[in-house]
Amino acid sequence: MVLLPEDREVRDGLPVTTLARTVADCARSMHPLEALVLADDALARGLDLEESRSVLAVARRRNGSCRAAWVLEHADGGSDSAWETWLRYVALRSGLPRPVTQAPIATARGVFHCDLGWPDWSVYAEFDGLAKYRDGGVRPGHDATQELLREKVRFDAIRATGINPVRVTAMGNARLGEVVSALTARFPEAVRRKLRTHPLLPPPP
Repeated sequence: MVLLPEDREVRDGLPVTTLARTVADCARSMHPLEALVLADDALARGLDLEESRSVLAVARRRNGSCRAAWVLEHADGGSDSAWETWLRYVALRSGLPRPVTQAPIATARGVFHCDLGWPDWSVYAEFDGLAKYRDGGVRPGHDATQELLREKVRFDAIRATGINPVRVTAMGNARLGEVVSALTARFPEAVRRKLRTHPLLPPPP
C-alpha cells in the first residue's frame, strides 16, 4: 500500500506509521490469528477501527484485504492475552457465533467474568494460563498459592450457578481438534448442524 502523509507520525523521535496504518498493514500481511492478537491489543490502546478500515479502503492492491477486513471486524479490546485471542479465533474459525469477551456471570459471591461467553446458550470458556500459578508470574510479589485459592473460590461459585465453563490450558488440552470439540459439544444440536469452518481462516500456526 502507498504510504500517505497521514499514515506517518513521530514517536520518541523516530518516524513510524500510525497505529491505524500499522494494524491495517499487519492485518493484510500476517496470519489472521497473529493479526487479531495485534488488533485486540491496539484496540485496548485506543485504536480507532474506522481509521484502519479507511486505510484498507484506499489500498490500490487488494491482496489480503478480505482477511484483513475479517480481522478488523472481529477485533475486541476485551481480550486480556494472546491465548484468549487464540481461543476466540478457534471458536470463530469453527463457525460458532461471536462470543462476548470478559462475559459476566452473577454468583452468590458476586459477579465474576469468563474469558469468553455465549450467554444465549449459557456456554462459557476460559484459557487458563500458567503464569498466574507461579510465584511472581504476574507481577513482583505475586503469590501463586493465594491465586490458586482465589481461583478455586471463583470457579466453585460459578459452577454453583449451574454453569461449567470449558477450561483450556497451554500445557494441557490446547489442541485444535480437542478445543473445537469441547466448545461445540456445549451447544444444542440446532447450532452444531450449522457449523462450518470459516473458509478464509487457516488453522492457528
